[in-house]
Amino acid sequence: MRSIRTDGRRRPLRSSLALVAALAVAVSGLTFGTVLSEQTTTESASAATAASFDPGNIISDVNFYNGSAMSSSSVQAFLNSAGANCRAVSGGPACLKNFSQNMGGIAASAGKCSAINGGVKSAATIIAQVGAACGISQKVLLVLLEKEQSLVSRAKPSAAAYRSATGFSCPDTAPCDPKYYGFGQQVYGAALQFKRYQASPTSWAYQAGRNNSILYNPNAACGRKTVYIKNQATAGLYIYTPYTPNAAAMSDLYGNGDGCSAYGNRNFWRMYTDWFGSPTGGSSPAGHVDSATAGFRQVTVGGWAYDPDVATSPIRVAFYVDGVGKKTITADGARSDLGSQLGAGNTSHGFSTTLTGISGGSHNVCVFGINQGAGANALLGCQQVTVRTGAPFGKLDQATLAADKLSVRGWAIDPDTKSSIPVQLRVDGVAKKAWTASASRTDVGKIYPGWGNAHGYSATISGIGAGKHTISTWAKDTSTGKWTQLGAKTVTKASGSPWIVIDEASSTAPGKLKIRGWTADPDTIAPLRVHLYLDGKALTSFTADQTKAGLDKALPGYGDDHAILFTRSSVPAGKHQLCIIAINVGPGGNSNVCTTFQTPTGPPKVKIESGSSPTLGSLQVSGYAVDPDTVQPIGVTYTVDGKKVTTGTADQASATAAKAYPGYYSKHGFQATLTGIGPGKHTVCVVGTNVGGGKDASACSTVAMTSGNPVLLLDEVSSPAAGQVKVRGWTIDPDTASPIQVHVYVNGAGAKSLTANEAKASLATTYGGYGANHSFSTTVSGYRAGSTQVCVYAMNTGAGANTTLCRTITVK
Repeated sequence: MRSIRTDGRRRPLRSSLALVAALAVAVSGLTFGTVLSEQTTTESASAATAASFDPGNIISDVNFYNGSAMSSSSVQAFLNSAGANCRAVSGGPACLKNFSQNMGGIAASAGKCSAINGGVKSAATIIAQVGAACGISQKVLLVLLEKEQSLVSRAKPSAAAYRSATGFSCPDTAPCDPKYYGFGQQVYGAALQFKRYQASPTSWAYQAGRNNSILYNPNAACGRKTVYIKNQATAGLYIYTPYTPNAAAMSDLYGNGDGCSAYGNRNFWRMYTDWFGSPTGGSSPAGHVDSATAGFRQVTVGGWAYDPDVATSPIRVAFYVDGVGKKTITADGARSDLGSQLGAGNTSHGFSTTLTGISGGSHNVCVFGINQGAGANALLGCQQVTVRTGAPFGKLDQATLAADKLSVRGWAIDPDTKSSIPVQLRVDGVAKKAWTASASRTDVGKIYPGWGNAHGYSATISGIGAGKHTISTWAKDTSTGKWTQLGAKTVTKASGSPWIVIDEASSTAPGKLKIRGWTADPDTIAPLRVHLYLDGKALTSFTADQTKAGLDKALPGYGDDHAILFTRSSVPAGKHQLCIIAINVGPGGNSNVCTTFQTPTGPPKVKIESGSSPTLGSLQVSGYAVDPDTVQPIGVTYTVDGKKVTTGTADQASATAAKAYPGYYSKHGFQATLTGIGPGKHTVCVVGTNVGGGKDASACSTVAMTSGNPVLLLDEVSSPAAGQVKVRGWTIDPDTASPIQVHVYVNGAGAKSLTANEAKASLATTYGGYGANHSFSTTVSGYRAGSTQVCVYAMNTGAGANTTLCRTITVK
């Protein structure tokens, strides 16, 4: 992407491009009935003047991203004219006008370029195909080739010029990457790169719609210029060639500036202007013919058209069939997909119209954009379409034979009339039924516009014999009276014993049985009677008439209502054999299928969901316990560190148990608070009492007891005699079972330190894990009579802090 090279040659091309300008055919005054020939939309060449250069709008998005700007033949004509003076050196590469290359196929790049087929191609074909595939104007690619290597006008091209034809992957500060050497690779690489810029416009250093600080030269000392970039195409040019021309470069538009000049984007604008006219205005319409769909004596054509000279205003488009003008309309339909090319607020340029009165046969449909302002009318595209005529056409979508009932479905159209037409059903070549294909088929009407929707047919007949049959449907030609076959299918009439399938035979809870399946007899479409046997004894009988979605798809014609759905809640525990007998209708005999199932059994399923120590000496545990052999709550035993603490029943509501074991109801939860537990971590287990098969089962969890500050209670703070203070109480530190130290302070001064190790029977009852020896009692003397503050400190052990209680008493 080097761009520092100046173009010292003064205006070498403009005089030689008169022939190119002559290629443009002016069709601004369309006359219906006149054939419009293909045109290049190339404008008259005009000399560039520096005053017209806008660094923020070097080229419009419409001109830059117009992938249909020039056809291969137009590009070739341009190369012949612009390269008229080229004479290849003996042994050297050919002139660009004569150059060809064997290129491999190129896969599509999602959202950027469509696929390009490989093969030997001329330079003109490569430029035209790459531009069309990537949506980059062929004019832009020609200017890029000239700007980078002068390949278009070069008198004696070199191999090096072809290797780096567009300067792609050729930074100013390093050699070109040889991975991208070659003319075709360079043209495609540059086009794809510009599409990458467009696909992620905010991912690059230079962005449209804001001020950008752009260097004048790779030498940063030359300074920068603030440029407000107005559109994506201009942003792409600056990303590809990251310099803007300085005043010296612009003062001599066809020559050299000074040591800080860079010329790449100046030359791009100048060359485009000299060759094709203003890059930002004076342009011919652009657009595309997206579709041309034939219908009943009509062709519906859709696409879009836009003229950059009238900004957001819609333009007229003209439609030609086989060179004869048929219609003009305004292209003002909403096309949100145009936002990426024309801007989010400039998308009302779509067109769609139906050309009527088109005779049967093949036709060439062309669409022209009617020019506004400078430029010329532009051919947006042509498509070859065929309007059907002659024999009817249609389809036999389906033919099904269930029992002796034959059903057919399809559609039929006579291309010479909108009316519904007669159809006929034949079985083994013999006509069985005739009727009119008049049912609504919106899908057919959408695909074949103009004929309407009333072309569907369906029919059912009975009395089809056993064996294989050829079913065909025919449509009558309204013009000739002849019958045309729409389609044929082979069907075979099934006969014999019923089909029967058991999808499920299970017991999800004690005493419960669930059966799912289906049965049908090939000799009837009616539901069958079935008999159920459990362990060889008749259980029940019923009609298998429940709905099983998709059954008719597997057995066309029989319908979905042949399902077996049965439940029973009083099945004995254990393993059982279940047999289902389908009662035959017609030829064959009854069919039966047997399977075994087991009612649930085994040890209890126990789960501890939480375990904690909410208070001193207590441990709380919760969860659920379910025994597969019963839906009733079962007993549980709680142990701590392997020792039994208490028992209970898992009879509380538990949503998790109900979800894990559907059919067992929800009351299988347990929750218990175990007291008398000592400090530290403990293993708590819950043992479920087994019922039926299996044995007791348990779940265990490790629970850390409560930790932190000591618990301190003062039973007495008094003055039993003159000058005396008596303190009595108890304290336990949750982190240890051992007695802890107690400090007594009187009026802020230490009075006594002692160990709380006296026995207190009630403590052993309430906090059994900590023992009874946590009580204390002491009397201190020598204090003045009157109000006195007494504070007791329980000295912490482990986690937490000391606990303090204070009382004010009157000393005697």
